[in-house]
Amino acid sequence: MTNLTRVLLFLTALLAASCQQKPMRAYATELTSNDSMLIQMGQWELTRYHSDKLGMQIDYPSFLYRQELPDEPSQELFMAEDISLSVVVDSLNGMNYSAGQQMMGMGAELVDATERYSIQTGQDGDWEYYGKVIDDDTVRLVTVMLRYYPSHAEAVEALREWVRNFDIE
Repeated sequence: MTNLTRVLLFLTALLAASCQQKPMRAYATELTSNDSMLIQMGQWELTRYHSDKLGMQIDYPSFLYRQELPDEPSQELFMAEDISLSVVVDSLNGMNYSAGQQMMGMGAELVDATERYSIQTGQDGDWEYYGKVIDDDTVRLVTVMLRYYPSHAEAVEALREWVRNFDIE
């Protein structure tokens, strides 16, 4: 067997291996809620919003829509379908329970904690939540809470990261 024959046999075997047909991947005929939420989120940017009622800037994901809450003097809400992000400011002067204490009362598990913040996760009825409570060294606590249906758990990972990184300017 000549070298040329060996090379031709090797190339033929390589070509045959690369041409093997793989079974066609079936395409879903119906998107799941997780798929549709991932599509909706797509590539997002941060949108800056100054909240006069909270006295702070909030850079929130652009695919969410700010909801007017005129009866809630200490909360801003940003939503898209079954996902919501809320920013709550609790005054430490004369408050009953902070949003963070309410999360712990609902059975939240502590994920991370420092002297300045704590991150908690849990479930409330049909909703799962992921929250960060920040002590800004004044007379207030700032709580950021992500709420979503469990079917969106994979889709909201980027929002969990946003909550983890949220800080007060």
